[in-house]
Order: sequence, then C-alpha cells, then structure tokens
Amino acid sequence: MEPTTTAKKPPPRGRASVPAGPKVLEKTLRVLDLFTVEHPSWSVSEVARELEMPTATTHRIIRALEGRSYLTRIDSRYRLGFAAVDLGRRAMASVDLRSRLAPVLRNLSRATGETVLLNVYDETNHGSLCIDRIEATHDLRLTIQIGRVTPIHAGASAKALLAFLDEPIIADALAQPMEKLAPGTITDTVELRKDLARIRRRGWASSYEENNAGAWGLAAPVLVDGRPVASVGLAAPAARYSKSAVRDLARLTVAAARDGEAQLGGSGS
Repeated sequence: MEPTTTAKKPPPRGRASVPAGPKVLEKTLRVLDLFTVEHPSWSVSEVARELEMPTATTHRIIRALEGRSYLTRIDSRYRLGFAAVDLGRRAMASVDLRSRLAPVLRNLSRATGETVLLNVYDETNHGSLCIDRIEATHDLRLTIQIGRVTPIHAGASAKALLAFLDEPIIADALAQPMEKLAPGTITDTVELRKDLARIRRRGWASSYEENNAGAWGLAAPVLVDGRPVASVGLAAPAARYSKSAVRDLARLTVAAARDGEAQLGGSGS
C-alpha cells in the first residue's frame, strides 16, 4: 500500500504565518509586553534588539499580530491595535466594574447630590456606554438610563474616555460623522482635539449642553496603567451651573476617579 500524505493548508490570505509552539507563543507575548505607556511604539528593528531575537522572526511575529489587529502600524512603527484594546476592555469587564466601583459612585453621590454616572468605551458604536448611575437627590434632576450609549465626541463622560484612548482610536472616532445633538455639541475636529488636549492636561472633562439642552456635566477617567477603563462623572441641570460649582465638583470628581483606580488595584497615568 502506498503511504498517504496530507497536504498542509496554506495560511489564510492577509495573515502572516507564524510557526506554532510554546516557544513562539512566549516570544509573541514578550513582544506584546514591550508596548507600555512609557514606550507605546516600536519599530521591528527596535523590538529585535530589545528582545535579542532575529529580525526575520520578529518581523513574522509582528506581521501576524498586525494581521489580527493586536498591533497597528503607523509609518514604520507599531502600536497596540484595536484587538489589544478590546481584550483589555473585556478583561476589565470581567472583574465587574459596577460592583468594584459602586462605593465610589455612592460617595460621589453623597458629596455632590447630583446624578453620578459610570461609563465605559463602547468600541462597536464609537460611543460611551452608561453601565451604572445614581440619581440626584434634588427635585430638579437629570435621569439617565443604564445601557444608554452616547456618541464618543459629546458629553463629559464620553470625552473623559476619548481623551485618554490611543491615538489610532481617537483618529478613527473623529473620522466618523459627528452629529450635533444639542447647542453645545462640538462637531469641528480641530476644536474637539483642542478640548481633548485640555482634558489630558487637567485630568477631567466638562460639557455644557453637548448631549441635551439645559444640562451640563463633569467627568474624570479611571486609568489603569494609563488606559481608561471607565469614566466617573456627574450630570446636572443648567439651573445649577456656575464657575464655582464646576471648580468644586471637578475636584470631587477627580478624587472619585482616583479612588476608583485604587479600588481596581491599578496605577493611573
């Protein structure tokens, strides 16, 4: 009887082939570990030198990670891609952000008396997803439903997330049509980028009539290893808006976000 042979299937088109095995897996994970807040972008040659790996091997691994969107290329350098960000988001969701950060929301609610919100980035809809909220104690208050998704360009809770996402995600989000939801919605890309830079400098976001007429808000990001896993914020009617209210409530909101980071056991920026 003639011995039979089985032809190996070629790798799917558009994806680089990397030999299977525990050693290659370890090398792949070591490559991903290099992408940190302090050093977010690497070239192939830099990765090869840092890990003391052959350039050809490094190139195959990086191409495979790029093919699966775990890395993205900008000019001749690579950064973490959408798949890596989504994996991190799913990991954080698995620790149940709502229960871990519930004490933070309760404390902020008691300190401010306003409606407080916990939002996360919704990659699928390029939006800000409300996963928890405590309503204000005032008779005149804003009611925001859990599960509500708002555009990522509008509102303090959304912008507090957007400002601290990776640049490719920001660029992709800003490339989408930006709907004007209310009188204060920022729809100009240049103006929005200025606002995001201001948010990064001071560590909190503000909005006035960006999602709804007659409402304003504040929010600060909850950062784990420099990445926003959530935003803690508040929303209030315009009747209670003043510069002194913004100053005082922003301080409380930022403190709540730092408490959230401590609850998650991570480090901020």
